[in-house]
Order: sequence, then structure tokens, then C-alpha cells
Amino acid sequence: MTLRTRQALVRIRAVLLAGTVIALVTSSLAVSGVVRTAEQVSSATSRAILEVAAARDALVSADAAAVASFASGEAKLAGPGQEYENRMASASQSLARVAEFNQAGDAGAGTLQTVEGLVASYSGAMGQADAHFRQPGGELVGLADLWYASRLLHAPDNVLELLGKLQKDERAALDRQISGAGMSAGLLILWLLPPLVLLALLVAAQVFLRRRFRRRVNPPLLGATVLGLGVVAGLLAAFALAGRLDPVRASVDDAVAVREKSIEAADAGGHARLAALLQERCGPPGCGSTVDDFRRQTRAAGDSAAPAHNAITSAARAVKTAGTAATESGGLPVLVPAALILAGALVVAGLYRRIDEYRYRA
Repeated sequence: MTLRTRQALVRIRAVLLAGTVIALVTSSLAVSGVVRTAEQVSSATSRAILEVAAARDALVSADAAAVASFASGEAKLAGPGQEYENRMASASQSLARVAEFNQAGDAGAGTLQTVEGLVASYSGAMGQADAHFRQPGGELVGLADLWYASRLLHAPDNVLELLGKLQKDERAALDRQISGAGMSAGLLILWLLPPLVLLALLVAAQVFLRRRFRRRVNPPLLGATVLGLGVVAGLLAAFALAGRLDPVRASVDDAVAVREKSIEAADAGGHARLAALLQERCGPPGCGSTVDDFRRQTRAAGDSAAPAHNAITSAARAVKTAGTAATESGGLPVLVPAALILAGALVVAGLYRRIDEYRYRA
């Protein structure tokens, strides 16, 4: 009888420790996965999307500023102008940040390299346009360079279209990350199953000890049970944390929508000035069917109202606020495994005395 009791206690300890280890592994992976995804979405993916949109906006605005400088005649003195230089510097910074935060994999990196090469070609063509415009009688050649530079941005398979594709790829990466972190009811049950089984085993062990030793409660095992309940609460908190990623996605979409309005307005203004400049410089013969089609499309497109600068800033701030809220885990990646490790120690402590009592009994 004594030997059987000791063997039963050893088996109970082994089962409880095994359950604790399984709960520790599964719960830690679940919580750390959600927190890691939230941090990735907040610090990288959302920023990559916004920086691509910012780069597009800066490039379109730079092109519009350069066209305005050439159309007004200021280019003969100041070239494309300071606004052009500022916008190009801003675009370069945004592209560098996209490379840092890129979540679209090798395809995104390849697209970005192509874009950077085309932007360099665009800058070179704009420099040639400036040089020709400054030369007496070189306006038409300079205009051809200006047209070519603008086409490097706007033509199919060129800078703006490639950046639009990259933005979609980054947005798709955001969807995949949020989908991977989100939990269905079935997945939540799988998460909760190991700690719930551990709780059931702890209760069963305490019932056995009460019947066998006539002790009302085993304090260490009771403490382990309380910690197990805390782990369940932590997993439910992680479930709620995963739900905070949807507002991040919504805020990113809102910020991009504001940027799109700015891009459309800058593009419409730049196209209108370029069309007017082509009409003026080419004269009645025109500049060819391609340019004529561009001018007709520009007239049909009309003007777009640009959003206020503070609207763009506010939208970006909303993304940051949502991202910060999504990453506030309350220390769950540390607390959940710490609670289970402590629960395992309490299991050992709670059964040690009983097992030790039977060590030398016949």
C-alpha cells in the first residue's frame, strides 16, 4: 500500500510537470507570435506602405514643381527649382526607408532597385532639360528632355506604376501578417486546451491528496492552480491583442487614401502645366500623336483638390497611435511563461513532502 501510494504520487508529479511543460511551450509560442506580429506590423509593414505612398507623392510633386519652373521661365535662372530639389530629397529618403522596412520579400526589393535606377535616370533627364533650356535656341531640345523625364515617371512600367505595384505588395504582406495573427474560435480553443487540461489535472491531484491524506488543501498546488487561471486570462488577453491589428490596417488605408488625394492633385497640376507648355512651344504643327493624346487626356482629367498638409500628418499620426496600442502587450510574453515555470516549481514543492514521507517506508 505504501509503495503504491508513493508510485501514484510520483506519477502524478510526472503528469503535472509534463502538462506544465506542454502548456508552457504552446502558450509561449501563441503569445509571442501575436506580440511579434503586432510589433512587425507597427514598426515595419505599416511604415513601408506609408513610405511608398510618400515617395510617390514626393516624386509627382517634384515633377510638377520642375514643370512649373520651366513653364514660368525661372528654369533659365534656377533650373528645376528649390521645390523640385526638396521633393526629390524627400523621395530619396522615403525610398531608403522602404528598403529598410520592406515586407514584400525579394520581389519587393527587386522592384525597389528598379525604381531607384529609373529615378536616377529621371534626375539625369531633368538635368539635361535644365542644361538645354539655359542654352539660346535650346528650348525645344530641353522640352523634349522634360517630356522624356516626365514619361520616366508616368509611362506604363515606369516609376509610379512600379511604386504602385510595390505598395500593393506591401499591403498584401500586411493582410497576410494580420491574418496569421488573427484567431478563430477553433484556434483559440487549441490555445486554451493545454492550460485547461493542466488545470483539470491540478484539481484532480488535489482531490486525490485530500482523499488520501485527509488534508483540506495543498497550498502549493492551489497556487499552481491560480497561476494556471492567470495563464488562461493571459491567452484571452493575447486574443484581444490580435484584434487590435484590424484598426491598424484601417488607419493605414485611411492614411494612404489621403496621400492618394495629394498625389492626384499634384499630378493634375503638373500635367496641366506640361500640356500648356507643350501647346505653347510646339506651335500649330504639334509635337506628335503621343503628345497630342497626352494633352487631350489632361484636359479630360480636370483638377483635383489637394488635402491640407495637416490632414496627411494627422492620418500618419493615427497609424502610429493604432500601432502603439496594438503592441501594448502588458508584458504577456514574459508573464505567461513565468507563471507556468512558477507553477511547475509549486507542483514539485507541493508533492515533495508527500513523496519524501514514503521514501523509507516499507
